[in-house]
Amino acid sequence: MFVNARFIDENLLTNDIGVQKWHVHSKYKSSFNLQDERKQQLVVITTTNYPFMPNGIYLDATDFTNLLETVEINEQIIWQQNSLHFSNEHLFLMHGKPYSSKIERTEEVLTISLEKLLSYTNTVAKETGSQNTLANFVKVGNLFSEAIQYLCLEEQSQQESGLDFLIGRGPGLTPSGDDMVVGHLAARILLKEENSTLINLLTELLTEQFLTTDISKHYLLCALSGRFSEPVRNLVTALTTNSNEEEIAHAAEAIMSVGHTSGVDLLAGLITTIKFYRSK
Repeated sequence: MFVNARFIDENLLTNDIGVQKWHVHSKYKSSFNLQDERKQQLVVITTTNYPFMPNGIYLDATDFTNLLETVEINEQIIWQQNSLHFSNEHLFLMHGKPYSSKIERTEEVLTISLEKLLSYTNTVAKETGSQNTLANFVKVGNLFSEAIQYLCLEEQSQQESGLDFLIGRGPGLTPSGDDMVVGHLAARILLKEENSTLINLLTELLTEQFLTTDISKHYLLCALSGRFSEPVRNLVTALTTNSNEEEIAHAAEAIMSVGHTSGVDLLAGLITTIKFYRSK
């Protein structure tokens, strides 16, 4: 069977992948992941019904269902130029429409839009992975929020303490602590508070140690390079334009709809970081 991609992260087209061996890393009801043989990259394949993610390849629903039925976990794949060759199927990428997963920060955050986000999150009763509602998480101190604040500090030892507590902490494919770090990194880009020490620390941890899941490591590495999911990028856009309450709430809810607690955890990390820098 021959399948054409509908959309593809432009990062997968601009990188010179050449001829590489990949394999099916994991398989779910609505997606499956590929991993390179060096176990340094993940690619998610899913349908056009889902928001754009870093390193995503999107197919029409029928094509995806047919492909999902045939692929097997650990199945070997050859990635050659703009095509993926499975055991029985071939996926062509050259016709896929490229999209960007990178946050491009050119506009300043508007205080009026940020205040609407903070006001909204103060009312959210959905729980984070730390078993606090988002409203309580951003209002009352806890071990997770304290660790996020350590990441905001300048001292390397304090940043190390924050990462030691957060990375890999919590259940699931993307542990809660990891999702909060992704939110923290998004907030730093939003506020133009990137920190090379933290970036180097986290990069070293992820490349030299097995501290978390492969999927979570993928999203952390993407965040380090400024690449995030479509809902996160949409919230950044909402905060840099004069958005009304409904638009802000819609953007936040789109993030929180991701995973069981992943989106809420990400938002908790983002809001905690924003509040820290606003209080300085």
